[in-house]
Amino acid sequence: MAKLDIHRLKEFGLALQSGELDNSCIRGETHCLREDPAVGYFLWEAENREVFEERFAPWRRFCAESQVSEVMPAEEAMGLLMSARR
Repeated sequence: MAKLDIHRLKEFGLALQSGELDNSCIRGETHCLREDPAVGYFLWEAENREVFEERFAPWRRFCAESQVSEVMPAEEAMGLLMSARR
């Protein structure tokens, strides 16, 4: 989750448009909250947390706040849940 700094929207748009921000790790589309369109949820895919932090670092200057949570495919989650039941 990232909440954009609305005072930097123009600068953010220009950075995206110019290719300054690497978005090659983003998978799928960004979804924003209807009640707060500055808040977006999007999935990033990186080899590890270190690579993610390196790629996301330039984006942070446009965020008023951000929260990163690791996710996994549903199949992997199901495997973990099933093995925990034993």
